[in-house]
Amino acid sequence: MLARMRRVFPLPEHVDVAIEALYSRARTPHSDGRPAVELCMISTPDGAISVDGRSGPLGNPTDAQVLATLRGACDVVLVGAGTIRAEKYTAPSRRGLRIGVVSRTGNVDTSSSLFSSGSGFLIVPESAQTPPVDHIVCGDSSVDFNEALRLLASQFGARFVHVEGGPQINAELMAVDCVDAINLTIAPWISGGMGEGIATNSVPRNFALEHLCVDGDHVFARYVRATAPQV
Repeated sequence: MLARMRRVFPLPEHVDVAIEALYSRARTPHSDGRPAVELCMISTPDGAISVDGRSGPLGNPTDAQVLATLRGACDVVLVGAGTIRAEKYTAPSRRGLRIGVVSRTGNVDTSSSLFSSGSGFLIVPESAQTPPVDHIVCGDSSVDFNEALRLLASQFGARFVHVEGGPQINAELMAVDCVDAINLTIAPWISGGMGEGIATNSVPRNFALEHLCVDGDHVFARYVRATAPQV
């Protein structure tokens, strides 16, 4: 008997689905008050997560709209200190959005508009230096994410926490089983490197998605060389 899988792209007929319909729905906190937690990630098929330290070059306008929609739906953004440095975070365009920056040491430049606007705050363990900005303390020598989420709910009224990485934050949240969903973009680029969570300094090579199939919860994608390179 031949194995079968269901093709989901291309569809027999063209169907548009609004990004807002997919990503902007209200999230329900857990029964104990812990907010819903969702990761937002981008990766190439060979595992690259950034180009020259930044994930932006791997994305496209649709990926940016997904990110903006998730930011519009959440109460708090959670992000690592290394990510805000690499991506040069500034004050968010959405008024009132709070961005929690996780730092093991508290050694974060708080002079940027992210913090001066009142949007940014730090999440640090007790062993960290005392930050000169709004902050919460949870954990001894490293951030206790279970406690951090509890404080985000009680002090910030968070029902939905949107996590923008990096990979270390994602891994630590997975380790304590706090992740409710993963919003993953697979970029049609090949970086030339193999491995989990790698970064690349090379120019990625563009491929086009030919088909996307599913068998149960497994996703099978076929990429073919694009007609013209995109850099």
